[in-house]
Amino acid sequence: MTRGIFLGLLCSLTVIGAVEADTFESGTFQARVLLVADSSVQPVSEPGAIQLLNEMTQAMEKTDYAGTYVHLRGDQIDTTKLWHRATANGQQERLQTMSGEPREVIRHGNHCECEWPLRKEVVFGDFPSVRSRLSGERFEQPEALDANYHIVNLGLSRLADRACHLVGLVPRDQFRYGYKLCIDNESRLLLRMSIYNDQGRPIEHDFFTEIHFRPQGDTTPSQDWPDIPMDTPQTIPPGYKVVERGQSQPAEPLTPEEGWVVSPDLPGYKIKSRVWRTNPVTGHRFEHMVVTDGLSTASVFVEDMPQPKALDPDAAKYGMNIAVRQVGPVRLTVIGDLPMAAVEQICKHTVLAKDANTERGERNPMQTPNQEAR
Repeated sequence: MTRGIFLGLLCSLTVIGAVEADTFESGTFQARVLLVADSSVQPVSEPGAIQLLNEMTQAMEKTDYAGTYVHLRGDQIDTTKLWHRATANGQQERLQTMSGEPREVIRHGNHCECEWPLRKEVVFGDFPSVRSRLSGERFEQPEALDANYHIVNLGLSRLADRACHLVGLVPRDQFRYGYKLCIDNESRLLLRMSIYNDQGRPIEHDFFTEIHFRPQGDTTPSQDWPDIPMDTPQTIPPGYKVVERGQSQPAEPLTPEEGWVVSPDLPGYKIKSRVWRTNPVTGHRFEHMVVTDGLSTASVFVEDMPQPKALDPDAAKYGMNIAVRQVGPVRLTVIGDLPMAAVEQICKHTVLAKDANTERGERNPMQTPNQEAR
């Protein structure tokens, strides 16, 4: 994928972060994953667990909070300070990394300022996916997630010196990850998110090490609760390289006959959108398709690239799986927070829309149960 396309993704991933490194109760979670994945009778999700998810997503949006969280994946450990505000104009966040290269992200709604002080670089633009990993937004509408995840209570725990409920989202097949959440008893904020592979083994953790809340009714800026202002390209100090993406323009949808599609759909996943976008650096137009099961998401990029280029490894470093396929002068790149088997299947079965309903599409192995994609 070109550097220009990856710019927004890297900005989004720069500040991911925070869940505990232990494997508390991981054996229980692993057993549940294997039980559900191997069972021909899929269990029913628990209404109490679904209610906790609903309360958590509301709390994460409407609560003023600040704290420090950690992201752990393999031998990568990142620590980030976070300030979150719920304002009349929407959510605001300020995120500062405390490990690795210094960087800061300020977000007002979808508009973001991403700054790398040592490089003297700053990016301005609309990046809807820029969120802390513990924003909770991916768990909105948990009732819709029930088709692909068994949602259950896993008991009580304690994190950041706060009591919390454990909730598990156990995948119903091997084409999605499992999740274990720690939801604060009192505030209903998400204190921890752990991600598990298809064997129930932990692969990624995000968790708060400390968190505090703004006193109710206190709106006066202070040292502990400062405002979260955003710069503009005109107010950045001289010497910085400023990339201004500008206000996001409405993407141009593709007609059903245009471009590429995933055909047939990976079980449990649907195409959420297919649009034309413009590379902000090169000015070249490319096709962007989003495939999701409601929780896990993959982006499919379709570019004219007659001369194949080396794959940029940065996305993998931040926990995203990548698959690439060259079809003549066209390069297909799939990047997603879902198992590699799913990413590879999406990449393999991305075809021209005009071929989707032909005999070629009908012979796709994903159509046949118990073969390849099932």
